[in-house]
Amino acid sequence: MVADRRATRTGVAGLVVAVVLVTGGIGSARAATVPQAPRPAATTPSGLAAAAACLDRAHHVGVGGLQTGRFTQDLQADEAVDAQTAMWLDADNWPISFAGGSNSCWWGGRVFGTYSQYTPWSTFHHTGGLNFENDHLTIVGLRVHNYGDGIRAREGASDFTISGVHLSFMHDDCVENDQLYSGVVEDSLLDGCYVGFSARPSKGDQVDGHTNTYTIRNNLVRLQATPTVYKGRAPGHGGFFKWDENAKTSPKLVVRDNVFRVDSRPNHQTLGLPAGYDVRCSDNVVVWLGKGRYPDKLPKCFTVTRDRRVWDRAVAQWRAAHPLNP
Repeated sequence: MVADRRATRTGVAGLVVAVVLVTGGIGSARAATVPQAPRPAATTPSGLAAAAACLDRAHHVGVGGLQTGRFTQDLQADEAVDAQTAMWLDADNWPISFAGGSNSCWWGGRVFGTYSQYTPWSTFHHTGGLNFENDHLTIVGLRVHNYGDGIRAREGASDFTISGVHLSFMHDDCVENDQLYSGVVEDSLLDGCYVGFSARPSKGDQVDGHTNTYTIRNNLVRLQATPTVYKGRAPGHGGFFKWDENAKTSPKLVVRDNVFRVDSRPNHQTLGLPAGYDVRCSDNVVVWLGKGRYPDKLPKCFTVTRDRRVWDRAVAQWRAAHPLNP
């Protein structure tokens, strides 16, 4: 590890205590004073209902207790992994990384990195909480803190669903989908992302997902300035959406019923939607706590407010609906 991982543990001890206790057309956006956070979509299951649906598979495997190494076991087709009582604490740069069959599901798991907050961004860039290659995989109720990427969809991971996850202090992408697949991220608390959602191929990757659709619905997403950055002044962060704005190979985008929060202008990228893409959206709120006017144009399906209470209430409601994922 490049930086001393004993320095500034970023609140990991408190998080571990909490887990043990629980598991024992573009125009100007509207300005509003106190908008209401979007209500959960009727098609989005609650935390417990999503867990029950996840476990409704032909095969089951359980993972529990403190994990000292990586989980790399391939999942069978139509298999459910119950990791609700499992914890990976300082286990590896890639603590959960698997492939395997189609239509499998992962439930739970607590993944805590102990990297110093001053670890170089180039190091964080090669870390991730959960990485998968399975098509039609569902991830429910995962908790990740203090890694580079929270969840990374690798080659083969088409048509994924991510539901009810809680990610915090992510130093790169909260959700990386750089293979440009169709997927859904829903009902999740992304409370501290350097970049929210990435769907831009790495340099040299010959992938094209422009006919795919990426759906972001009923989430809470906060950008967080991190002490080390990809480029620009530190601390800093990127944007909510990292799309291919040159070759236009990224997926189409659906953005509905989300609450976004950002406290400062980005070091790079923008705080708008990806330019030049088919974007369908409705009933989104942005809580802007930075200086001056919101720095980018948004469609009328976004309401911009400076009222932090909108974010705080939405987070409190999410936590009440997900008691097993603090």
